[in-house]
Amino acid sequence: MPKLRLFCFPYGGAGASGYRAWARSLPEGVEIVPVNFPGRESRFREEPYTRMEPLLAELVASLDLTSAPFAFFGHSLGGLVAFELARELRRLGKPAPSLLAVSGYPAPQLHRDRPHVAHLPQDQFVATLREHFDVTAEILDDPVLAEMALPVLRADLAIVETYSYRDEPPLDLPLAAFGGAGDPEASEEQIRGWQAQSTRPVRVRMFPGGHFFVNADREAVVGELAATLRTLRSVLST
Repeated sequence: MPKLRLFCFPYGGAGASGYRAWARSLPEGVEIVPVNFPGRESRFREEPYTRMEPLLAELVASLDLTSAPFAFFGHSLGGLVAFELARELRRLGKPAPSLLAVSGYPAPQLHRDRPHVAHLPQDQFVATLREHFDVTAEILDDPVLAEMALPVLRADLAIVETYSYRDEPPLDLPLAAFGGAGDPEASEEQIRGWQAQSTRPVRVRMFPGGHFFVNADREAVVGELAATLRTLRSVLST
């Protein structure tokens, strides 16, 4: 039995299996649990969600949140999902995560000035992704990769674009927020805005790089996450 389960949520258009490689750099007793959403990797035949609410309902019903203490980590869309899942657990009177770590996503109470694209016809969708979003050109240029990846990315963007923040009291739990110094989608000010979502001091760390600093500077990101997890002495010291 692990001392702590770390549920890791993917960014838009991606699966979560890459998180497994993080396990060797995390404190002893922490078990990585990659959380795959429908439409990708082992669930590629399933229809992806386009709204937050049914995704949260599935996660509440399917994740093992009772047999061991747990924490959440998510990058970009995954950070928003992790945050809303923590709030949904509170609404339902269920156990709370020992830590919420969000990465590459602005504090949700802040306005985001970016184009809505999920509804666009395919040619406009691709053109707008090229202009405004950090999407690997290889995916957009390869018809086979595009056919596989773009429907999932479109669905994930629909989740973000239809999301409506509801004002609720801050969470009473440790919260860490990571950002990229050159990320056009989440400035340092927007990352620091996460302080409003916790009753406790929020641990903020900025990394070099753009939106995908979590991949480009993975060793440093995982090291910071490991250091943050080690502060949970009441959990990991048992």
